[in-house]
Amino acid sequence: MKKKLLLGTAVISLSLFLGACGSEESASKVDEPKKEANSASEKDEGTGLEAFEGKDFEEITAEDWKKINLSKKQFKNWLAEMEKPDESGQIMINKAEITDDNTIEIKLNNSDGDTLENSMTAPILDALIREIYKHSAYYKKDEPKIIFTDLTGFKIAEITEPVDFGESGEAEGQDLGTFKVGDKVDIAGTVITITGASYTDERNEFEEKQPEKVLILDLAVQNATQEELFFDAYELEIYDSEGTKMESYPIDYLTETLQPGKNITGRGAYGVSGKGPYEVYYTDFATDTKAMWNIDVK
Repeated sequence: MKKKLLLGTAVISLSLFLGACGSEESASKVDEPKKEANSASEKDEGTGLEAFEGKDFEEITAEDWKKINLSKKQFKNWLAEMEKPDESGQIMINKAEITDDNTIEIKLNNSDGDTLENSMTAPILDALIREIYKHSAYYKKDEPKIIFTDLTGFKIAEITEPVDFGESGEAEGQDLGTFKVGDKVDIAGTVITITGASYTDERNEFEEKQPEKVLILDLAVQNATQEELFFDAYELEIYDSEGTKMESYPIDYLTETLQPGKNITGRGAYGVSGKGPYEVYYTDFATDTKAMWNIDVK
């Protein structure tokens, strides 16, 4: 669903860009004298843009792609269109530009760093931008480097090769298996240890919906990557023995940024049914690597 939304937003931008091209072309036919067919300006206009009209990005066929050849100017203009609001008025991309023939910089319109949403957004947008780049005059057989940052300059991702996507449309990753309290688990560089699990009588008096029980997970987290890492305890998914997903509960919880090699301890709180044992999942959405803990609370 996330991939569809992002690709849809980008294709809307492309459609607006194509519409603008059409309007400019119509105006030029009225206001300007007819140019010779072999002029340098016409050679630089690119071909095959009509393949995008009325289609989602994923519906464009191999035959369509063969016809598409954007000029450098068209590719730059398309990147600029990505900075505009989507149909709901939201701006997802603050800045999109090609800084040299092989480097594209995308600044997302938030200051959230290495959050779940940013980690998902980067590889999905990369797939779209990379494919269109490879059908532009910039492409010279070398894969582009696409750099994603947030408004603070935090580097979310630097992608130099195509991300491997499975049939489901999500990045293919590894299922690390099932673990228990006390196990230290490295999930694509986020090293998590659930050191304890217990029910608590603590409640948030301002919360309207009060669960049957509140489960506290004591956590130890280490950043084993070479970049700054953001961890939020609410990214853990909790399911009871009947397979029902539990909700996070708003009392003190771990949400911190960690520098490379650093660690922290804290907790996560979740409103639960009391029907254990519980399954606790964590997924690194950049790589789709995941792990599951089986938690039995007495």
